[in-house]
Amino acid sequence: MPPDSSKPPTSAGKSLRLLIVEHEQADVDLCCRELHKAGLVFEADTVATREEFASKLRQQSFDVVLADYRLPGWNGMDALALIKELRLDIPLILVTGTLGDGLAVECIKQGITDYVLKDQLAHLPMAIQRAQEEKKVREAERRAVLALRASEARYRGLVENATYGIYWVTLQGELLAANPALIHMLGYDSADEFLALKHSQLLYRDTEARKTLLDRYQSEGHVDAIVEWKRKDGKFISVRLNGRRARDSEQNSECMEVIVEDITERLALEKQLVQAQKFEAIGQLAGGISHDFNNMIGAIIGWADLGMEETDPASRLHRHFQKMRQQADRAAALTRQLLAFARRQILEPRNMDLNQAIPETLSLLEKVIGGNIEVKSNLAHDLAVVCADPTQVEQIVMNLCINARDAMPNGGSLAIQTCNATFDDDYCLAQPYARPGHYSMLSVSDSGTGMDAATLDRIFEPFFTTKDQGKGTGLGLATVYGIVRQHGGFIHVYSELNVGTIFRVYLPASTQAPKKTERIQDSSPVRGGTETILVAEDHEGLREVARETLTKFGYRVILAADGEQAVNEYLLHHNEIDIILMDVVLPKFSGPEAYARIRESGAEVPVIFATGYSADIALLERARQQSLPMLQKPYSPRDLARKVRDTLDQHQHRLVSHD
Repeated sequence: MPPDSSKPPTSAGKSLRLLIVEHEQADVDLCCRELHKAGLVFEADTVATREEFASKLRQQSFDVVLADYRLPGWNGMDALALIKELRLDIPLILVTGTLGDGLAVECIKQGITDYVLKDQLAHLPMAIQRAQEEKKVREAERRAVLALRASEARYRGLVENATYGIYWVTLQGELLAANPALIHMLGYDSADEFLALKHSQLLYRDTEARKTLLDRYQSEGHVDAIVEWKRKDGKFISVRLNGRRARDSEQNSECMEVIVEDITERLALEKQLVQAQKFEAIGQLAGGISHDFNNMIGAIIGWADLGMEETDPASRLHRHFQKMRQQADRAAALTRQLLAFARRQILEPRNMDLNQAIPETLSLLEKVIGGNIEVKSNLAHDLAVVCADPTQVEQIVMNLCINARDAMPNGGSLAIQTCNATFDDDYCLAQPYARPGHYSMLSVSDSGTGMDAATLDRIFEPFFTTKDQGKGTGLGLATVYGIVRQHGGFIHVYSELNVGTIFRVYLPASTQAPKKTERIQDSSPVRGGTETILVAEDHEGLREVARETLTKFGYRVILAADGEQAVNEYLLHHNEIDIILMDVVLPKFSGPEAYARIRESGAEVPVIFATGYSADIALLERARQQSLPMLQKPYSPRDLARKVRDTLDQHQHRLVSHD
């Protein structure tokens, strides 16, 4: 080999373990002398036979093997073969007398680290030094390879066990690989079945969306987007794609590595939350307007009734008052619907069986629905009882049936069904208004025109309607929504264009037995009196109607416009006042608060609370516990006079009983 002018370091370092394979001791001594001269620190073992060599390799570890090429019965290449057989990484340097160029090249090809001729032993220290450095490089490379393999194994583990879907695709859209999470997400049985699609464009609901993403991948190198994909079963899901350009090591070409998250459920929840917030805001507005509107309607109803009573039924003026009353009734119905949507109605709940309300309501709707619509019912015989207001349940059934009728202008079928339902925590996580427990389900389905997604998003909004102008108020379904929510239930809607729609109403089940109650209409004449009545009402129109009505029936009336004035008027006339008519919501002091202050004076005067707004219930809680009489707005003059007379008579009866 060519001479090497570089010098090995002479400073003492870590002691090298050398194994010298040589049958001539003089040659061993020459090698050791040359190494000592170079300043190498080493320990050397010497062997001459194949057996001794193999035994030493198995017993100890060595840094370098120095071997003569020609040995009795074997040679240096045999020594190399034995090192390989034992899977040892030990550099082998041939120290030989002669070695032709051809043989030297062959030895190097077979794995000999280096060779030094015996007449050039001055090169031996540097050859050992190079062999050690090459060994360190190989060890570093081996460690790097092992680390890379470990990293790849961890990466494969992360990919295989990831909860997010991951897939690789060429820039042209050819599917390369996918992890189990993506296979499961899309409903395929195996990766092979999924990859059989060949091209990613088959995943997209909108192929234009894939082209847009591909342009972004190529121009920006990464993408973060939400698209719709199609599952194996044909259902569409919303997915978020977060991808980057990568390298396909197998094909040595560019590809895209994409992480996929199924956000269908999350988007649905966000949509429901936005919808709930929107309905809550609209409900607060509608409730506030309805509360004030109720007072105005009450005044109109009062004056219209008074006008009809004081005019000849055959007169034109009487008919005018009658028309006013009819329009006021329609306005009152509209207000009740707004209050229903806003969940501000005064409910009178009782334990009832939904199955009993359905036949009664259908009999009322028989002529309205029409003969070209087939009505079917399937009512569960073991349906759980619900605690609900029967009038409001009737309103739910009527509104849903009329809505179904309007969706079938050319006829069709309408089906009503009831059954029991139970929901657990997992289900309720995806339903904002659902609570775990037992429910009674009422469904109304039709075979009508159906609705698209945009219409479904708005069907419960007040005044939203798809009917022609003048053919609907847009409050029917809003009323259903409000009633169901006020009863602690929730409602589901499923619809397909030209297929039909199904509404499912879920009301919480009750553990109590249903109670049968009859609606009693009091048709007896209204009696008046001479007692003194304190009327506390902040709406001027209602105050005047109350004064006019009660004065007409013979009563003496004292008026108050707020709670503080009511207390002062009572303290001033306490010996004269026989009963108090008091609005629940009053300026300065609320009705219940003003009445409590009056009671602090020791008075036992009876009271009637007037209310038309469920938000008043919190103020009325104590009054409800005491079973104090209430008058629901808007009320007619006759209802007011009858309530006053009944309350006075009951109070007189109690006083006599106590005596």
